[in-house]
Amino acid sequence: MPPIKILIAEDHALLADGLQLLLGTQPDLQSLGVVRDGAQALAQTLERVPDVLLLDLGLPRLDGLGVMEALQRAQVPTRVLVVTARLDEPSIRSALALGAAGYLPKDEDSDELLLAIRRVAQGRRYISEEIARLFTANVQAAPPGKLTTSESAVLQLVGAGLTSKEISQRLGTSEATARKHRENIRRKLGMRNSAEMAAYATRLQNAGEA
Repeated sequence: MPPIKILIAEDHALLADGLQLLLGTQPDLQSLGVVRDGAQALAQTLERVPDVLLLDLGLPRLDGLGVMEALQRAQVPTRVLVVTARLDEPSIRSALALGAAGYLPKDEDSDELLLAIRRVAQGRRYISEEIARLFTANVQAAPPGKLTTSESAVLQLVGAGLTSKEISQRLGTSEATARKHRENIRRKLGMRNSAEMAAYATRLQNAGEA
């Protein structure tokens, strides 16, 4: 299999150099280089279409959320893994709403980062336990039997990043039924939106695979 192509968008030279060195030790990962601001991150992603964009939210010229918004409009297939010092709930929610496939703090260890890169490249979501815990602090855990079997299956697929249409195709139901299951999950768990559901589902997935 060809290596996973990765573009690093990070304006702190020391961290960017460290990421380059780390990727260079992995035979299945290929760094396409480093860009230092959001405008370059957007331009290089549109031109080179990496498999994964490692994106800091605090970039100059155009911040990470602005980059993601532009990539979403352009429908670029690149998967975005946010690696940032911003751990506040609004930033996490905004990034997930804009299609982030993963969200990690900058001080995460290298093994966790490599795991996140590979999962994101596979089309899955990865949110660190710390981030998911912060983001879903006010969400009640579902006791056994609170979710139906179908709702539990839908929640797992939401965590994998599937849309309602994709979930309906996977489960052999209508898209309307998939949307209804999502609404029921949000109501039963006291969630406000799909971003919270994705974070919660990913947290459960991470815990199950630990």
